[in-house]
Amino acid sequence: MQNTLTIRDVKQFAGRRLKYLVIPPLVVTIICTAGALLLPKKFESSTTIWVQPDEILNPLVSYQMAVQLASSDRLDTFSEIVYSRKTIETVIDSLGMGAGVDRGIAWDNLIEHIRQNIKIARKGSDSFTISYTDTDPVRAQQMVSGIARTFIETRIKGEARRNELTVDFFERKLREYQEKFESTQHDMVSLLLQRMRERPTGSSGLSSRLEDLDRQIQHLEDKQRADGEALQQLGMFPDGFHSDEGKQALALLRRADLPYVDEFRTAMMQYDEVSTRYTPQFPEVGKSENEVLEILRKMRVAVEAEKTGLASQISDMQANRQRIINDMMKYSVDQEEDLAKKSNYGLYQKLYEDMRTKLEQAKITQELGKNAENSFIIIDPARIPAKPSKPNQALIIAGGSLLGIVLGIAAALVAESLDGRLRSYADLEPFHIPVIAMLPELHTDH
Repeated sequence: MQNTLTIRDVKQFAGRRLKYLVIPPLVVTIICTAGALLLPKKFESSTTIWVQPDEILNPLVSYQMAVQLASSDRLDTFSEIVYSRKTIETVIDSLGMGAGVDRGIAWDNLIEHIRQNIKIARKGSDSFTISYTDTDPVRAQQMVSGIARTFIETRIKGEARRNELTVDFFERKLREYQEKFESTQHDMVSLLLQRMRERPTGSSGLSSRLEDLDRQIQHLEDKQRADGEALQQLGMFPDGFHSDEGKQALALLRRADLPYVDEFRTAMMQYDEVSTRYTPQFPEVGKSENEVLEILRKMRVAVEAEKTGLASQISDMQANRQRIINDMMKYSVDQEEDLAKKSNYGLYQKLYEDMRTKLEQAKITQELGKNAENSFIIIDPARIPAKPSKPNQALIIAGGSLLGIVLGIAAALVAESLDGRLRSYADLEPFHIPVIAMLPELHTDH
């Protein structure tokens, strides 16, 4: 005979093992409910940072390959920066969380605790999210904002330092190649002048033109250098107007040959007269100071324009000078003898011009790096969470109830399997014992 499980058997089983089916689920549900209510609430705040693509010039490659995307490596090390000890310590100090904590084991434990509560996730190729979990919702929001701000500042400082070192490197190399180029050029010019004197070929006027250009270039370079020094002095204002360095710069500017210098001298005389007679709080003193500062601003704009114009003139004259030298080289009749010197001259000329191009690219990169902060956009600012993210009370209670039911059913099945009492004819079949008689069930109607 084949055993079949009926609804009646299930009801009888449930009636016999009711305590196993009720008590474990009830106890586990109560424990999980209490735990869900008593566990400390944790709040999570997050922010999303978008790194905009920024095309900059890379001076380390050839001019044709100079344009590259620089935003990719901004995300390459973001996790190392966010989880770094320096970043966490900076945020701790900015929020005052380290007050009263000794710089020892307790400090290390605080850093590790904060690090474990930080989560980062890359979103696409140009954005990522920073999250922080804390029992205090306000502190969670402050931590996320502080970490994001510190990351951006660290990345910008790193890029600025790299660009600065790159510019310094190319400036040193440019000076080195310039010295060698000018040395070989001087030798080459001397050789050409000697050849021209030995064998005149109608190019005697080129030497005088070259000398005139050299004098003009030297004069313009001196003027350009003076303008650069003046710009450094003008850059101290208005902040350094009352400092000792600012007063020294004002004295130097009075004696300089600059645009608006007569107007500046007159304004300074008026300011000296007023400031001597009255205190700095007197209105006339402030008015006179503002007039001086306005003239200084005009002078700075004019000097910058003049310096730019001088650079253009010097560039044109140097190009004209180069053409004259090239013309002079055509008159050299001893090409075989002078081949080595010409080769060195051409080599250093090319190196000098290439290095000057790379330096300009490096300076452009440095200028673009000054606006790198605009490339980091916080598209989802950190907010104070209104609801806790942990614990998930509904999930804990539902999971506990389900676990209690499973445990109750398992306990009931184990108890049923260990119970050796015979309750039906099917229980005797395994023993092959003949049945003499069966008592019918007694149903009592109430």
